[in-house]
Amino acid sequence: MARNTTRVGRRRRVLNEEVLSASNIAVRFGSSSQGIEPADTPRYGAGANIENHPQVTSFVPRRFRTLSLIALLGLGVGATAELTSYYAQSLSRLAQVVSPAEFTEVFANRLVAWTSATILLAAAAYARLIFSLRRHRVDDYRGLYRVWRTAGYAALVLSINSVLGAHQLVARSLGHLIDYQLLPDSAGWWLAPALIFGGWLVIKLVVDASECRSAMAVYLLAIACLTMAGVHSAGWSPTWSESWPGLLGRALPLGGFTLLLLGSQLFARYVVLDVQGLICHRSTNPSTNSGKDEPHIDTEVAPVREAVAEPQTSEWVDGSEPEADHDDSGGPRSKSERKRIRKQKQRRAA
Repeated sequence: MARNTTRVGRRRRVLNEEVLSASNIAVRFGSSSQGIEPADTPRYGAGANIENHPQVTSFVPRRFRTLSLIALLGLGVGATAELTSYYAQSLSRLAQVVSPAEFTEVFANRLVAWTSATILLAAAAYARLIFSLRRHRVDDYRGLYRVWRTAGYAALVLSINSVLGAHQLVARSLGHLIDYQLLPDSAGWWLAPALIFGGWLVIKLVVDASECRSAMAVYLLAIACLTMAGVHSAGWSPTWSESWPGLLGRALPLGGFTLLLLGSQLFARYVVLDVQGLICHRSTNPSTNSGKDEPHIDTEVAPVREAVAEPQTSEWVDGSEPEADHDDSGGPRSKSERKRIRKQKQRRAA
């Protein structure tokens, strides 16, 4: 009860400060414009202004603890799905009104499908964020940043397909129309395009993300998980997987999608920090990489600088001798004395 009272008091003080801030804004606003009615005065404080709103880059996780929690979430969903499918018979006898197939469908297939769709949507959003930042890189002359736009569209398509499962229906239809079964259950008709296009896309992502070693390592793990899932779909699976029938075909793709999201978040974090100037890069200048502290001096430019630095002497072109600014004793002459000597010379010349 005391904790609740303290929280209410703190909120009252915050609201009072907002009201005072809004009142100050209203006074300044009213002094500048006299024709405004009292109902048009601001109702919110300065904290609600647009410059205080969170930016898109604020949703990029900065701490590795947050990234680890996301990875554990995907692992936990996959483990829950497989345990539910494995103990479906025991759960059915316990509930007595739900069949094992219903337990497997709801708490295994649908759970993995909707989790995969959510993860892929988040991966598409991070790919779009990376694209919006990488397109402004000044040394990307080949336009490698465009691969992130393609990756965002591919993640969006995979998110829709993870719920619908349309790839299997399309593969069966093609196998029936062509009258050729490519691999068991016509799985080759969707594995071949996925291998060609997906392999090309993931390789380009790994090459572009090679600056961030952690992101590249996570992407390689995702490739390994998705490759093993594809091998299982092609009909090549080890014997121990018979006791866990959905481990390679259901939980392993979820693990691959989770690793794709984790790699995108790691690289988005790297790009955001790089934009802010918090990432140190090796200099491409060979003079700085040689390990010498001596500055590099251009021998062709140095004489020119010395020539420019030398004072220019005035030349007499009328044939007379230059005036001496010093007397016989070596001391400097005053301005009046120099003027008097100049007049004496003019008189003698006349």
